[in-house]
Amino acid sequence: MFKKGDWALLLEEGRAYKTVVRVGSGKAQTIRGFIDTDALAGAPHGAVITSSLGVKFKALPASIFDVIEHRFKLSAQAIYPKDAVHIVKAAGIGPGSVVAEAGTGSGFLTAVLAWYVKPWGVVYSFDNRTEHMKTAVRNLEAVGLLNYVELQIRDVVKSGFGALRVDAVVLDMGEPWKALEHVYEILRPGGSVVIFSTTVEHMAKSVEALKKRGYVNISIEEVLVRRWKSILGELRPETFDVTHTGWIISARRG
Repeated sequence: MFKKGDWALLLEEGRAYKTVVRVGSGKAQTIRGFIDTDALAGAPHGAVITSSLGVKFKALPASIFDVIEHRFKLSAQAIYPKDAVHIVKAAGIGPGSVVAEAGTGSGFLTAVLAWYVKPWGVVYSFDNRTEHMKTAVRNLEAVGLLNYVELQIRDVVKSGFGALRVDAVVLDMGEPWKALEHVYEILRPGGSVVIFSTTVEHMAKSVEALKKRGYVNISIEEVLVRRWKSILGELRPETFDVTHTGWIISARRG
């Protein structure tokens, strides 16, 4: 049953359009008309709600990724969910992990990291731009994950990460190779560092710096997701899709 404040995923009946709304937040505008979100409070999961234009939607509980994709505010380029989940895997992050992240941005990746480290872990996230932090705070509050994140405005290249001891470090920033000396200082032996690179030059400099500073088990991977149309009689790959987005570099402190 939906409660006020829950996030609901609305799926248009018979078509591909979908959106996410906050239950009990009044009227929500969509391209299919207005949705009365107050009517969802107390409704069972799977209930059908009709928009002001007569379009019917099935309401399901929204996942963390549904909310990130449809409702997070954007103040910086965000990492796609396919890459964010692989970063979690590459870093070996799970409940109770202590993680440092440089490059908070809008908090997209921060939210995913926080989702995986809860309920006992914490994400220390750093960015050198105040406007990014303000957006990240709003986004993290919206999904109830701010309690698992410590945000700091800091240039980690110039000032390091402070007196931390962490299991993993994730770098989604310009010139991450310049931060690797500070990463080594806070990373536990055997801990992981993961770097997201969007250009070959960026990747090459990162790998060179990792080797020079003695990191081991260096790996470079990219995540390609190919979606297919799920319409009977039209089962084929989507005509337009996001495939390559960047490279995920991971290594361990020896």
